[in-house]
Amino acid sequence: MDLANLFRDVQLSKTEVTVLQYIQTNPELCLSQGIRNVAEQCYSNPSSLVRLAKKLKFSGWLELVYFIKFNITLPKLDVTNDIDFMNIQPPERLEPLLHRLQNERILIHGSGFSQLIAQYIYNKFLVIGINASLALWPDYEILEQKNAAKFDSIWIISKSGRSSSALSWLNALKDKDTELICFTGDYQSPLAQAANTAFIIHDPQKYDDDIYWSNPFFGYCILGFEHLLKLWFHQKQIP
Repeated sequence: MDLANLFRDVQLSKTEVTVLQYIQTNPELCLSQGIRNVAEQCYSNPSSLVRLAKKLKFSGWLELVYFIKFNITLPKLDVTNDIDFMNIQPPERLEPLLHRLQNERILIHGSGFSQLIAQYIYNKFLVIGINASLALWPDYEILEQKNAAKFDSIWIISKSGRSSSALSWLNALKDKDTELICFTGDYQSPLAQAANTAFIIHDPQKYDDDIYWSNPFFGYCILGFEHLLKLWFHQKQIP
């Protein structure tokens, strides 16, 4: 992860970038030897380092160091990569999902860029005769009030798995007997953890919530979905 990209909304001086790079390379030294040593190594002073932490919206120096250590230097162990771009969790849920697909009433939701993937899945389901609906409404509870018929499963697409829209739907679905399927880039996200079946799609730009940088995530979503359909056709013995 490029620190300059992560903090791109903040104007950083060369010295400040040097400090951040030093933390990224030596987080344990920063914690054990303290702020004065880091300031000396980076030709700065402790007060400037504290101001840098505040500038980046951290409560203090230690919070900045821990953030970089656990979110950048020691990134979460990914379950996907550019070759194995999709991981299904738990894998044993895939077969039953494929068996149910033809007979379910499915509601698909995505917001922002994820809406494009939701639209794609919805259109493809219509083509192959799956009973699907597309929900662009951000509030599931209001949508539920407008629909008398119950949905068998809800498919949510969310890159981060923790967007306000995804969390709102998760909260509304709590304690409801509805199967939840998701496509997300973070296997540790609230959405992935709550889903009955989670399709974890490789996302090399996990911190890019604005979708600013080039990212294959949404393309991988379509590839992953098409692979799912291939398995479904194979199960139905359709060439």
